[in-house]
Amino acid sequence: MTTQKILEKAKSQLIMKHPYFGMLASRLKHEPNEEISSYASNGVRFLYNPAFIQKRTQDEIVFVLTNCVMHHILAHQQRRLARKGFLWQLATDYAINNLLHSSGIFVPLGANFNEEYKNMYAEEIYELLKEEHFNAIDGAFDENAEQTQRSENLAADGSSEESAQFSNLENIDEDLEAQNESDWEYAASVAKEVANRKSAMPSGMERLAKKVKANDVDWRFELYNAVNRHMRNNYAFMPPNKKHLYRGFALPSLTSDTLSLCVAVDTSGSINDELLGAFMEEFKNIMQNFPSVKIELILADARVHAHHTFQGGEKMDFVIKGGGGTDYRPVFDYIEANLPMNTMLLYFTDGDGWFPKYPPSYEVLWALSRTAKVPFGRHLIIFQ
Repeated sequence: MTTQKILEKAKSQLIMKHPYFGMLASRLKHEPNEEISSYASNGVRFLYNPAFIQKRTQDEIVFVLTNCVMHHILAHQQRRLARKGFLWQLATDYAINNLLHSSGIFVPLGANFNEEYKNMYAEEIYELLKEEHFNAIDGAFDENAEQTQRSENLAADGSSEESAQFSNLENIDEDLEAQNESDWEYAASVAKEVANRKSAMPSGMERLAKKVKANDVDWRFELYNAVNRHMRNNYAFMPPNKKHLYRGFALPSLTSDTLSLCVAVDTSGSINDELLGAFMEEFKNIMQNFPSVKIELILADARVHAHHTFQGGEKMDFVIKGGGGTDYRPVFDYIEANLPMNTMLLYFTDGDGWFPKYPPSYEVLWALSRTAKVPFGRHLIIFQ
């Protein structure tokens, strides 16, 4: 049987038994490539070595295809934030493979799979891995430790070196282009609708796509993801995308240099010292997670009291003024007059004040301390 037939058979099996995974796997275009040892996926093409595919069982091929697409659709590159790349990729692979196993997908020997991580989010798995691989002597991460451990495990259970290909995270490119990322989001929504109609939607998807607590959402993930997603939508040709320079042409890179991010903090009398301190602490965290972004900080109640510009981990040394009523209009007027290139406003407030009559041209995200109605923009309830 030709490799093309083998791959088509695997996809057909997926569509019949697991329609959600099958529809997503069908998006990848197959392309043989003898220069690679096993397989690779960049979100558009599934490259494979014909000899490797010929040696694989049907179940192993199903696993490879499913694992690839799950990395592409779950926006793990957005959720990474300031986490170490290798450990984050490893954490997401453990989370995905546990989901696949729970859904009845065969997980081959050698893959990154540990039942101790069952029902855990990638963020939680990452914290455990970080503790295991943190070098207390020099304060660095030992990225070779996990590879060494996997090699010892392969020797102990009799797995072949070829089986180790199932755990090779370099095979899957998670840094998708913006258009490809949007295409995967749309494909996932269609696949979910079809799977729900057939009552065949995999359980536990929320563990991978969005962390949900018993009483509320993980607002830090939602907040940072919104800022990160906004950054990725800002293109610039300088510097160019290095991934394509070897082809002889330059494509735009995703860079924070073009991003104008404004953060406003409500310092009115309805914001007590504890809440105000939490607002400012979160602003510090944003600076640390996005060190290359210049952020404009505006402090205001019924009028603008101060405007500071920060980048990276710069020290915050200023007096917080306020204590009056809440009127959001002066902040929007100030931005229009002084920050005309602004593309996003993040407003920390309780949502109780006077709003502008018309929404601005830029994106607005309200980080609210309680449930409140806002006339425009997105809102996120925090600190519940």
